[in-house]
Amino acid sequence: MHTSDPAVIEFTKQLQNWHASRVATLQAIVDHPDANIKLADIEIKAGSDIAKGMRVGLQIALSQLGELPFSVTPCTDEVEED
Repeated sequence: MHTSDPAVIEFTKQLQNWHASRVATLQAIVDHPDANIKLADIEIKAGSDIAKGMRVGLQIALSQLGELPFSVTPCTDEVEED
């Protein structure tokens, strides 16, 4: 999508950064199976059946999240209106 609307461009950048951050966090959990998982005040021991199940679930979530299915290209050309 091409746009010259700064609000749309900024929103898209924020959404892309948010998505990338969440994907990186989930990927870090999957990539470190030897680390415990802490959720609020609960700690799940690395290697436990629960931790293994969570990591499988995260792999499924990551495969579904993938990359955002859109991008926005700032447009600097002025469009003439009739």
